[in-house]
Amino acid sequence: MLIQDQVQTQQQKIDPKVILANNILQLSGVELEQAVEQELAENPALEQEDEEPCTGCEMKPFLCKDCQYSKQKADQEFVVSDQVNQEPEYVFEFNSDPDDQTDPISFIRAELTLPEHLREQLRSTVSGKILEVGDYLVNYIDDNGYLKCDLMELTLELDATDEEIAEALAVIQTLDPPGVGARELRECMIIQLRYLAEEGHGSPIALRMVQDFWDEIKSRKFNRIARRLKVKPDRVLEAVGFIQTRLSPYPAAGFRSPWDSKPNDAKTSVRADVIIHRTPIGYEIEVVTNEHIALTINPYYRRIYNDLRNGKAKAYTSEDKKHVTEYMERAELFIKNIHNRRKTLKNITRHLVEYEQGFLETGSKLFLRPLTRVKVAKAIGMHESTVSRATANKYVQLPNQEVVPFEFFFQPSHSIGDMVATLIGNEDSAHPLSDQEIADTLTKQGNPVARRTVVKYREARKLLSSRQRRR
Repeated sequence: MLIQDQVQTQQQKIDPKVILANNILQLSGVELEQAVEQELAENPALEQEDEEPCTGCEMKPFLCKDCQYSKQKADQEFVVSDQVNQEPEYVFEFNSDPDDQTDPISFIRAELTLPEHLREQLRSTVSGKILEVGDYLVNYIDDNGYLKCDLMELTLELDATDEEIAEALAVIQTLDPPGVGARELRECMIIQLRYLAEEGHGSPIALRMVQDFWDEIKSRKFNRIARRLKVKPDRVLEAVGFIQTRLSPYPAAGFRSPWDSKPNDAKTSVRADVIIHRTPIGYEIEVVTNEHIALTINPYYRRIYNDLRNGKAKAYTSEDKKHVTEYMERAELFIKNIHNRRKTLKNITRHLVEYEQGFLETGSKLFLRPLTRVKVAKAIGMHESTVSRATANKYVQLPNQEVVPFEFFFQPSHSIGDMVATLIGNEDSAHPLSDQEIADTLTKQGNPVARRTVVKYREARKLLSSRQRRR
């Protein structure tokens, strides 16, 4: 017998406006330019102010910063900016040029990136704390799909337990593409083999080989594997062929462009999203893309929208009201999100400048102080997930012209590893410091670490133990 019943439940849903703001926040400079071009093409209420081209190279001002004419002009008209201390007021301006010609290539939308793909799946799979931790872990997944971080160190950055971090990672490892979130090749293979087994296309022998006989596979001792599995050598060779043809050592390769054969090549050119300039009175921060984007509202849409809000709606049809209201609110929200992105990046970078003065002045990693996103978030009054999104896949140009990812400032291994090496280098060789003594010394200096962390950094730098260092 069927019975109808009403049950009242509470369900947490994310505001679409918050999702849009987060998407804009995590875009890189190039992706933001593409998003702006796409929005300009789709939203008739949104316009962009044209900038006069450089008289020297006939390019837009933000593209001709390095041309000889611009450098000469800058030397003649140098004005010290106070952008670090003040936020300029955003002004809606109108510009309409009927002869404006837009490059159709600029309307090509950026392909879905791996972090975007994973976050979309996460939002539809989990919620609450696990979603927050999983969203944070996505930032540490490289272009090949591997997780490049120490889960033990994440407890210093995240207010989460080991169980919550492990659960979030387990969820990520179930997402598409199969194998993503693995920490090494063997784990990547196991994830893919289990996925194929669930789809009905697996190989039990291949899974058993990777799980239990990984060293034998690497040394190609297939006869030994066959004897231990009690199967014919031909079955083992079939499993090896299955591994070679059905599995991928780079699960996220599909999210790279065909010509990007060396995504991790150190020589690959990157474009800075934020530039830190040294000036006579301090440091100036420039958010590269946002500095030259000047979006405006179409005055025709603005006038109708004001009429609708001031009681003059009778003069327009219901379709006009819906059309104008939808695109006006969309345009204003888009402009607001871009402005907030710029403000957030400036606030984060400003704190980095203030906190890492020693490193910026000297360029030496010895002066790089340990920093986490949680500390930055507390200092500027934001949530750590906001800081994580704002700095993900973005680069900052230092005053010495070096371009580094924002992730560079959030890796404690730089500074703590250098501190461990410095303490060992300055110790009395007759009475070397033990790992616990080094940990205690760093803790007193304001850098709390565990003894096992000291051991890890010491071994990574191939430094001997205290007993072996004693002379």
